Amino acid sequence: MYRVTNRADPEFLWLMLYEAAFWRDTGEAERPVLDDARAERWFARYVEGWGRPGDTGLMVLDRNDEPVGAAWYRTFPADDAGFGFVAPDIPEVSIAVYPECRGLGLGSLLLGALIARARADGVRALCLSVALDNPARRLYLRSGFVDHGAADGGSQTMVLPLRPDA
Repeated sequence: MYRVTNRADPEFLWLMLYEAAFWRDTGEAERPVLDDARAERWFARYVEGWGRPGDTGLMVLDRNDEPVGAAWYRTFPADDAGFGFVAPDIPEVSIAVYPECRGLGLGSLLLGALIARARADGVRALCLSVALDNPARRLYLRSGFVDHGAADGGSQTMVLPLRPDA
């Protein structure tokens, strides 16, 4: 039994960002150390200074109330854009669950709850970037995200319009 909570602990978001960024199980290649990744601007922008206006996050908890996944969004200025940047007023989504919890429907649960929250908050659209070979891409397509522009370097920016003016 899993449940979604409106809590969004920044330290757990760092762990989930790490899982989102380094999702491939390459077998032999080691992932970078989390602290090394946290020092990189391309990585840190998604969690650093969490709690600024517009930051919205959810966590999924297991039956022991331990977090096993998170989904969140935040906006970026054009001069510090994330990988899936579309516009300064369209938040970019990040989402991950622990590898051992993948395939249980938790990503769908999290993303659905995050989309509902964005709609309730009047957000006009959400965006994200996903590797073309990431299985999560199917989740985004099922959830209504559409490709935005040409794929770049093996990744695709996707957008989910939430209002008619998006």
